[in-house]
Amino acid sequence: MKDNGGFIGVFRRAFPVQLPEEPIRFMTAEVKNVVNIDDLKYQKWLSKSESSVFTLGEQAFGYGTGMEKFADDGFSETQVVLKDSPRLAEGLMIEALVDDARTTGRHYFGIYRNCCKMIRDDDYIVRGNFMVRIGYDLRALHWDFAGDVFFGLIIEPAWIIQRADAASKSSGISIRNVEEDLLRIHGVGSADEYVMSFVESHPAFLLPCGGVARLGNRPVTIFTETVE
Repeated sequence: MKDNGGFIGVFRRAFPVQLPEEPIRFMTAEVKNVVNIDDLKYQKWLSKSESSVFTLGEQAFGYGTGMEKFADDGFSETQVVLKDSPRLAEGLMIEALVDDARTTGRHYFGIYRNCCKMIRDDDYIVRGNFMVRIGYDLRALHWDFAGDVFFGLIIEPAWIIQRADAASKSSGISIRNVEEDLLRIHGVGSADEYVMSFVESHPAFLLPCGGVARLGNRPVTIFTETVE
């Protein structure tokens, strides 16, 4: 176990995610051989394409409806079991949840590979010179146990507090003053209930590569050595 300056790891509460066990079709290529790799990676967000590319080290994975077109960029078809590529699986889990959220309303997204902040921009309250919104911080992760690979999702409330242009620099706000009102907008009375409302509304979600992920409703506590 690696000791990073005395810090070994952390315990985290994650909701288990069951992923498809059968092989899934992908298009793959070496990153160095794809001239327009950045265009392919971001085309889903820029042009609303139903296919996309995920890079993992030196390997690029194409997936989604119409992924066969990536053959023109040097990709070839293969089959991948998600458990065999857990970092790819983590990214696809987050992308799936973002895709789902995009269909249900306007959101702010901060996306980075295996994690994102997902905050609706039409549920907010105003306190003084501040506008406050609540959403979710989502992080996909995996862990090894007894020779097998397991996946999970850490779900926590996330906040955005914006200062109005006219607000004094010395102005302040306590999140305690607004948390109850924000949660009440969502029909819950506590942060734990808020997290569970997300879990209960996502018992299953479609992966962008095909197949269904299933989210358990009982969290488990796991120990991870990496801190991100």
